[in-house]
Amino acid sequence: MAKRKKQSSKVQKKKGAKARPKAKKLSKAARGKAAAQRTVARAKPKRAPAKKRMKQPTAPAVETVAVEVIEQAAPGVITVTEVEETEVRQAG
Repeated sequence: MAKRKKQSSKVQKKKGAKARPKAKKLSKAARGKAAAQRTVARAKPKRAPAKKRMKQPTAPAVETVAVEVIEQAAPGVITVTEVEETEVRQAG
């Protein structure tokens, strides 16, 4: 194991003195009051949870395609073809 370094005299002096002094011991009556105050007062209130927005119902998309083809294969012969297609797509 490695040997520990010796501490300087300044560090040894600081060791005894605490950065923050101990709090005074309160009487039983005062302790009850202090506990009540601690629970009531808060530095920063908790943030309220955000309300969720309801999705508005959307109507399904309806797409209608109508195709009309007029052909003239030979002189005097006319062919007419009609096609109609409807597609319903769910929103989302």
